[in-house]
Amino acid sequence: MENSKAEKYNRIPSRSFPNGGNLELARKDDRLVNIEEYSAGRIICRPAYYLRGIKGALNKALMREETADRLIKAASRLPDGFRFCVLDAWRPYEVQRSLYCEYFCELAFRQEYQTASVTELHKTARRFVSFPERGKEISYVHSSGGAVDLTIIDDEGNELCMGSEFDEFSERSNTDYYEKKGKDAQARHNRRMLYQIMNQAGFTNLPSEWWHYDYGDQFWSFYTGEKTIYSSLYDIPEEFKEKVVIHG
Repeated sequence: MENSKAEKYNRIPSRSFPNGGNLELARKDDRLVNIEEYSAGRIICRPAYYLRGIKGALNKALMREETADRLIKAASRLPDGFRFCVLDAWRPYEVQRSLYCEYFCELAFRQEYQTASVTELHKTARRFVSFPERGKEISYVHSSGGAVDLTIIDDEGNELCMGSEFDEFSERSNTDYYEKKGKDAQARHNRRMLYQIMNQAGFTNLPSEWWHYDYGDQFWSFYTGEKTIYSSLYDIPEEFKEKVVIHG
């Protein structure tokens, strides 16, 4: 089922890829929460990397409490019959390392990159998967607990058409792709709905990934001009070790 309502959402603006951000911390050490439990089931989780069998991935979506509050606020703006489905949120270091290595190796074996240098491969890989640097106060954005990957589902649990798959690393995944190409009105409408609702709740979007939104991390800092709020967390907090399943 697709959205048959007549809501009108504004055009998605074109934005540059984030280049750093204000790495000065305005520290706020919000606790992590389980979004399904915290939202009383109003937001569901389909843990993409756990389901893919990525070592270290969690079967729950954890995020900072204020990020969760803002996500619940955004969810309240969805039309009747629709809910958010979180695919990934806070991400342990082991998972980020696995994802980066996987994508880097994939690029290295593609025909179009056979003559690329290692430096060029890293530059291309970092456009879609942040390089994991353990031990830094601010590292990859999913270590902050403020980054969330999500989509919208209907009342039967079906994901709305967004014009590309989650983690499809292609031009079609650029958030404004269908603003420029104009080929898929339904995908354009659904992306606009997700973008506008998340933006109104204080999130910013990563322009190369329609599914990726940020609050309080360095990408959010880049687009808002505010100080980064959340420092990196690399390992699962003790209070969750008995409450989640870790793959592998």
